[in-house]
Amino acid sequence: KGPGYSADVFVDRPTGNDELTETRNGWGAVINDLHKGRDSGHTWSLMIDISAILMTLVSITGIVLIFVLPKRRTSGLVALAVGAAICCAIHAALVP
Repeated sequence: KGPGYSADVFVDRPTGNDELTETRNGWGAVINDLHKGRDSGHTWSLMIDISAILMTLVSITGIVLIFVLPKRRTSGLVALAVGAAICCAIHAALVP
C-alpha cells in the first residue's frame, strides 16, 4: 500500500497460480492520502505532526499578541471572531 495505490497478490499454493490486483487511484487520491497520512509511512506522519505543532504555536502566539498590543486588540479580536464564525459556518454547511 501507498498513497493512492494498493496491490494484492493471491497465490494458489497447490497449483502455483498467482493473481496480482493493482489499484491506482490518481493524483487526487494521492494528495488526499498524503493530507491524512494514510499509507504514507512513519516519516510523513511525523512531518504532519510537526507541521500541526508549529501551526498551533504560531496561532497561540498570534492570539497572545492580540491581547498584548492594545492598539491592535479591537481589530484583532474582530478578525478572530469573523474567522471563527466563517469556520463554523463552513463546517455547518459542509459536514453532515
